[in-house]
Amino acid sequence: MQALIMRWKPRLRKVPGYRAARFIYRLVKSMESRNMALLMLRPPKRLYQPCGTTSADRYPAVCQYVRESIGAGARVRVLSFGCSTGEEVFSLRNYFPQADLVGLDINPFNIAVCRFRRLMAGDQRMRFAVAGSTAGESTGSYDAIFAMAVFRHGDLNTSPPPPKSDPLIRFADFERSVADLARVLKPGGLLVIQYAMFRFGDTRVAGAFETALSVKPDNPDPFYDRDDCLLADTEYSEVVFRKRTPAAKTIQYTSR
Repeated sequence: MQALIMRWKPRLRKVPGYRAARFIYRLVKSMESRNMALLMLRPPKRLYQPCGTTSADRYPAVCQYVRESIGAGARVRVLSFGCSTGEEVFSLRNYFPQADLVGLDINPFNIAVCRFRRLMAGDQRMRFAVAGSTAGESTGSYDAIFAMAVFRHGDLNTSPPPPKSDPLIRFADFERSVADLARVLKPGGLLVIQYAMFRFGDTRVAGAFETALSVKPDNPDPFYDRDDCLLADTEYSEVVFRKRTPAAKTIQYTSR
């Protein structure tokens, strides 16, 4: 059934009144779809995936790997980039019980939900902010950054997928975003990017990282190249990337 819907979706968009009907449906369907519908009335810049679909503890194997790699002490700082209504951040608390956790999302309606949930939980080491980038975060301030199902767009996941990702999402924007994620990550820290429609390995900043973990995708999304063109029959399993530590300077001593 899902495959049939995806096949007919491009044609349905051309039906008169389709967009209005979809907007009304999203308003009444759920809080998640309502937040998306309200956001799309005035889409912000740097928007990738407008849909905020999320659930608790969606990536247990990846989260456990990150915990084992960076530890879970009180000095650890973890960022959830594109945190939606906070399920990912609250799930990360189970893996990092003492860490500082930060959630950023471009949708102010989602962040309002996050802040209410934080207030109810009374978690003083959790922070949420409305942001479509990490420009406001300090350089080298995070031990791990999660960007899960962020750099993608649901309207590209059709059968067959569109030949170009532009104008829905652009590789140039993706590259700028991950370059700044790299900036705010500590040397030796982990950048986690999963369910994206661009490959981190195609970015210029990828040279500063090494692949730490690969995960074979269950349902591969289409991938697009640096020119926003569809890559045919491409599977990309690299998920966790470790930022290389700068080589230590050699100190030379001379005898007198």
